[in-house]
Amino acid sequence: MIAALILALGMPALAQSNEELLQERLITPALYELLTRNGATTPEARTRVIVEACQANQLGPDVCDRPRRRDPGW
Repeated sequence: MIAALILALGMPALAQSNEELLQERLITPALYELLTRNGATTPEARTRVIVEACQANQLGPDVCDRPRRRDPGW
């Protein structure tokens, strides 16, 4: 889900503040707090904070689980 979350923050969200992302429900209040607490205001910083938090098991599977690709069976 990290990739999905980062993609969800996508191009229009690149210029948005954390507050705007929260207001538009693109991020959860918990994720907003994490980003704010870590001073993550740029897309790069947000990505870094999210990845590090997932690696440290600070965020739940709803944020950190990556979607699994289906085996095409080739």
